[in-house]
Amino acid sequence: MITKNTIKQIAALRQQKFRKELGLFVVEGRKMTEELLRSDFETVGLYATEAFLADQSTFGEAETVSEMQIQQMSNQDTPPGILAVVRIPKQGDLQTHSRFVLALDGIANPGNMGTLIRTAEWFGIGDVVCSMDCVELWNPKTVQATMGSLFRVKVWKTDLSTYLRQAQREGKAVYGALLEGENLFRMKAKPEGIIVIGSESHGIRNEVLPCLTHPITIPRVGGSATESLNAAVAGGIVMGEITR
Repeated sequence: MITKNTIKQIAALRQQKFRKELGLFVVEGRKMTEELLRSDFETVGLYATEAFLADQSTFGEAETVSEMQIQQMSNQDTPPGILAVVRIPKQGDLQTHSRFVLALDGIANPGNMGTLIRTAEWFGIGDVVCSMDCVELWNPKTVQATMGSLFRVKVWKTDLSTYLRQAQREGKAVYGALLEGENLFRMKAKPEGIIVIGSESHGIRNEVLPCLTHPITIPRVGGSATESLNAAVAGGIVMGEITR
């Protein structure tokens, strides 16, 4: 039977401070939990309500908890009925293996972060390299927005300028989405490289700009007054076109 202390500890994982201190994060929902259990991530605890388990025979190892208990543990206003506590894996040495790599510069919105990771997987990108100030990967909103891609895509945090300068020295193509640059739809992409997407408010920062070998832009159509695209939308368009 789950204890009050365990419930309190899981509830505390809503805060980054405790996720970092305990080395744990939370996953919620049927699909996300299925993806977790198929992955190499370590599941520390699995909890579900009787109502959820009555319709789901694949989660027999889950500990049964009450509706009130899962409400206390959940990050969501309407808990989906199943929740897992997962150990945060340690980051090893940065080694990317994808033909294309997605690099994120200062992404602050957790929903955008998760969506970019999910979209990267869709386009066959298995490595995402983030600047040190990107939003925390284990933020509940980021985790949820990945829709399970988190468990298959390798996500790294590093000094982005240093990483990109090294890539440039190795002769890799580094594409950066800017308001001004070569028309994305007219350029001919190289068969491999790095795609850089900047933050929602500042775009790609000045210290990263010299690392770009191919500044590109998504052209506007007609007389649109919109100043810029959402980072996740821009990233999806660029990834789709460059990997095509």
